Amino acid sequence: MKIRKFNSEGLERWRSFYRDLFMNIKSIAGGKISPQHIIDGYSTDFKKKYENLKKADKPENLSEELELSGELKIKKFKNSYELAFEVNKCLSSYKFYDIDVAEVWDWIAMTLFDQIFVPGKIRGASPLRYVTDKSEFASSFRHLIRGPSWAVNQYGENAKIFTCTMPYQQNDFLEQSIKISHIRENKAMAEVLMKLYYDFKADYSMEGTSKYPPNDQNKPGIFPRLRDKTYQFSRVKFLWGMNADQIIEMLPKEFNNYKKNITR
Repeated sequence: MKIRKFNSEGLERWRSFYRDLFMNIKSIAGGKISPQHIIDGYSTDFKKKYENLKKADKPENLSEELELSGELKIKKFKNSYELAFEVNKCLSSYKFYDIDVAEVWDWIAMTLFDQIFVPGKIRGASPLRYVTDKSEFASSFRHLIRGPSWAVNQYGENAKIFTCTMPYQQNDFLEQSIKISHIRENKAMAEVLMKLYYDFKADYSMEGTSKYPPNDQNKPGIFPRLRDKTYQFSRVKFLWGMNADQIIEMLPKEFNNYKKNITR
């Protein structure tokens, strides 16, 4: 099938469905939401509501086909990179920011809902994951379709550091990086992250490198230290004119273990 975009009615029905589902989960939880609350909240009734909405899409004209879209090959995606790569391939005839709208991302979220909303495996059910909200810049990338699709569009294969997680999981490297302009806007920085913190054998980011662990707020060489060091460099050097290897070469000794990255 080709990728479609919701019209105003379709978008509102999707938002209404997920709003009601989230409120049902919250009412069952009565406080902090646990994985069991999500299982209980996504009841048979809500599963039927989802299926009915999905089936109504074309017959009730809730969306329209994107004319230049390629064929979306739906399969069980092994991670967010694979999913986002497929989405970007289908939308390659468009400039990203021309189709960066809720009507597109939320239609894809509805279509792939069973892969991004997986009770028993997800720990949270925030609407930001499933309903596009661009009112706050950084949190808008938490959308499980929009965020990974943006990363792959911007960084290509180097986006794996941001998308190696399962389609239903938030990626902490994406969450941390998107807030920092000198990292987000400089494409060489994605390659730096890959070369330092990606386990190429496991095809996954190295554990414990995206943020300080609770028991070691001074762990050397990990992403928060890279963030701070490259910010310092950006005050005196033009990082946008440097490639990944040149940036890595400037890093101090505390990064040496990651510079070696024997998995490459």
